[in-house]
Amino acid sequence: MIERNGIHDEYPHWGDGSSADRERRLSELEHERRVSGYIRDLPFLWVDVDDDPSPQSDRAYIERNAIALVSNYRKDSLDSRSDDWLGRDSPRSEINDSGLWNINHVGEQYDTAFLDRLADALEETSGL
Repeated sequence: MIERNGIHDEYPHWGDGSSADRERRLSELEHERRVSGYIRDLPFLWVDVDDDPSPQSDRAYIERNAIALVSNYRKDSLDSRSDDWLGRDSPRSEINDSGLWNINHVGEQYDTAFLDRLADALEETSGL
């Protein structure tokens, strides 16, 4: 949003980290609300993976492989983003090239076996 709207001068420290002091958080409140509104309107799917979070957990395995599967980073796009997707204005090549906001694992290959674990998790998720 900052890139697209050219508002760098209004929010010069946006994205520097999550340890901003009270004064900075208050000065960025209006933009934080715009970002929250944008995110709130995005579709999502909740998948219940009932294990403790760790790098070796099922949830980490599913996340890592799902990102690698849907990423378009440095490969032909399987599902290109719309022309108005905000990530197209990102200064981070990993974002605008992959089509994803989470850039962890975008350049990795996925393990096809994760699809079975994801299918199991979907079956275990209530409401599906």
